[in-house]
Formats: sequence, structure tokens, C-alpha cells
Amino acid sequence: MIPTIPRLWQRLTWRSKSMALVVLLIAMIYLLIAAFLYTSVREDLSSQVETETRHLTESIALSAANPLLLKDAGQLAQLTHKPNSLVSGILIVGRNNTILASDQLAEVGTHLTADALQKISKQYNYSAPIVAGTQRLGTVWLRSNAKEINAVIAKKLEHTTSRLLFLGISTAVIGLIGAYLVSLAITRPVSRLRREMEFMERQLGIQNEPPSTEPDDYHDELHHLELAFRSLATRLHEHLLELRKLHQRQQAMQCMVTIGQMSSQVAHEIRNALSSVRGAARYLVRYDDRDNREEFLRIIEEEVQRLYDMTQGFLDFGRSYDAKLENQELCLFLQRCLQRHQSDFDARSIAVHLNCQAPIHANFDASLLAQAMSNLLLNACDAVPNPGGKIVVTAEPNVEGIQIRVQDNGPGVPEERRSEIFKPYVTSKTKGSGLGLAVVAKIMMVHEGSVELVQTSDAGACFVLSLPLRAEKPPILENES
Repeated sequence: MIPTIPRLWQRLTWRSKSMALVVLLIAMIYLLIAAFLYTSVREDLSSQVETETRHLTESIALSAANPLLLKDAGQLAQLTHKPNSLVSGILIVGRNNTILASDQLAEVGTHLTADALQKISKQYNYSAPIVAGTQRLGTVWLRSNAKEINAVIAKKLEHTTSRLLFLGISTAVIGLIGAYLVSLAITRPVSRLRREMEFMERQLGIQNEPPSTEPDDYHDELHHLELAFRSLATRLHEHLLELRKLHQRQQAMQCMVTIGQMSSQVAHEIRNALSSVRGAARYLVRYDDRDNREEFLRIIEEEVQRLYDMTQGFLDFGRSYDAKLENQELCLFLQRCLQRHQSDFDARSIAVHLNCQAPIHANFDASLLAQAMSNLLLNACDAVPNPGGKIVVTAEPNVEGIQIRVQDNGPGVPEERRSEIFKPYVTSKTKGSGLGLAVVAKIMMVHEGSVELVQTSDAGACFVLSLPLRAEKPPILENES
């Protein structure tokens, strides 16, 4: 069972809690100040009474010197009369320890022993010597009335207490107003944030969970704000998963649409190739022309090879890519990619430069990214002039991820074709399937990256591969049939 005070604290709103804390803080400060002032005033009053009593004792001792010299007992007796209610007893003792005057007549003439004198020193609070010139004639002993002194001090403290009470009431009122203003300043942003979150949930169409059957003892705005944040985070995570699934389905449907568009192009290319093969085969069957036989056989071989390349490219583009990400050093990877095509570069006398300051670590599938780099490098080899060809590969990190730039000094891509070069079967070469850049785009898509053709001040084409800064495994793109 939760205790009463903690349960009450749970049921308070954050504004009430902040007001209570501020009021408690002000009350503690007030109590400390009031205790300090009350103690100081009491000590001052006690010090004043003690000083007055001491002065009174010294005044009596000064007045008793002359009667002692004259041996005037009547005048000494008058000095022992209580001057005010703060004094409860006065005793005048001669230098031979004999009581010469007292407010108690029975004590006059009594000789005091050492023990009796020590007892008197404990009973009487104040003493002052009776001196005439350099000669000590005796001692005046005075006993204060503690009860009356306390009553006087208490009466004078009543005025201070009433002022402190007025100050306390004023402090309480001002403290409540200040606590309300402070709590309002603290809770207003929290309330505004909570309203914004509720508005966001309504805008996103996120429905709140049904209310729990268990009683909620928490009325704290921060507690509810925390619950709202958790609920919103859970809903957003669920919606992001749904969006990712929708994105995957959309990509699959997009691939199907692309494959449908490719089918007509493939059928057209196959028909052209088969027409050439059929024409060459008919000629060889009908005519026994030994001089042209090798030419027609070469035509048949070239067209069959073109059909094979086209079919292989179609299969490569249509298959699903499962990217197996591994953390690798990018500069070493790019060096291996360039070394793989070194023979192609040497055959065309192409100068290749790699600008990469190791170490640059990235998460990628080495086989897929190597295929994308091969497609870009082979396209660059076909585009650069011979001789004088130049290819520059640059890798550098930025705030969004890592960029790999492949730039050549070829003729570049015409402006009117820049928007369609990543589509299947779009090519300016006489040979080739036209799927190279489309495959590059698909490989970068499964890496959740991108490829784009950027405009530069130098001549030629510049393709940029962008890899994101993340370690999670990207989704698998599958083609639904």
C-alpha cells in the first residue's frame, strides 16, 4: 500500500508541485531569517538588562563608600532597598566579611565564613567593590530577579513577534504569487509541447491507445508528457516500418513496370538480331558461296553474342540484390577496382588517378559496389579520347555520408539526355545492352544510397556514388512475378 503523502504527491499536477516546492523554499528561508532575528533580539535584550543591572551594582557600590567611612548604618540600609522589580536582593559586606546592610534585617551583623562567602557568590549574580581612594572598604552583592527579567524580555519580544508574524503573512502572500508565476513559467512550455504532440498525433492520424482500466495516480504533466513521447515514438516506429514495407513494394512494382517497358525493347532487339541470323542462314542454305560464307558466319556469331549479352544483362537487371554489408576500408577497395581494369586502361593509354586519403571506412557490399564501379569505369573507357584519355576517381566523406566520384575527360552527356541515362536500354554506344547505368542505380538503391550525374566546370562526365552513414542492413529488392 502506497503511503498517503507519496500518493498525494503523485496526484498533484506539476504546477501544484512546483508551487509547493517554491512555497516550501520561501517558508524555509523565512523561518531561518525569523529564527535569526528572534534570537538576535532576545540576546540584545538580555545583554541590555545585564548591563543595566551591572551599572546599578556599581552605582550602589559608589554610593556606599561615604556611609561606610561615616559608619552611617541608616544610609547603608537605605541603599539596600530594591530600586526596581528586576532586583530581588542587595547585600553590603564589609572588608572583615561582616554583613553591614541587607534587605533581610536578620542577616545584618552576621560574620561570613569562607564557605558562606562562597555560597553568597553563587546566590548573587553581580558584585562590585566599595572603594575609597585606594582603600577597599567592602563589597556590594546584588541578586537579579530572573523571573521578572524573563517577563520583561518576553513582553518586549511580543512586539518583535507581531512584526515577524506580519512579515510571515506578507511573505506567504508574496510567495504564493511568486510560486504561481514561477510554476506558470515552468509548466507553460510543457503544456505547449504536449498540445503540439497531440496536434502532431492528430495530423499523422495516430490514434491513442484505449484508456487503461487501472487507476492512474499520476497527474504530473511531465509524467504524461513522457508517456506521450513513448507512445508517439512507438507509433512513429510502427509507421516507419509500414512506410519501409510500402517503399519496398513500390520499388518492386517499379521494377515490374521497368521490366514491362524493357520487354518491348528486348523483343524489338531480339527480332532484329533474329532477322539478321535468319537472313544469313537462308543465304548459306541457298547459295554455296565460299567467298562470303565466313562473312555470314561472322554475322551470325555476332548477333548470337549480342542476344546472349542482352539476355544476360536483362537477367542481371531483373534479379534481386541482397546487399551483405561489411565495414571495409574504401581506399583499398577502390585500388582493387582500378587494378582489375588496368589492362583496359593500358590498352587505350588512359591515365587513371585515385584521390583517397585513407583510412575511410564504410559499410557496403564489396561485390555489388565493385560491379557498379566496373560499369562506370568501362563507360568512361569508351568515352575518353584515344590517346589522351584521363579518369579521376575521388572518395571523400561529408556530413551525409561518403561520396565516390568517377570523372572522365570525354565528350560528356548532352543536356537533353541527362534525365534518362539511368533508364534501361538508354545508350549512345553502338554496342552494349544499355543496362549498365540502370544496374548501377539499382545497386546504389539497395545500399540506400544514390547515383547522379553532376555538372562540373571541366569537360567530360562526372558520376557521384553516395553511401549513407548507417550500419543497419538495407532492405532486399525483390521482383514479384
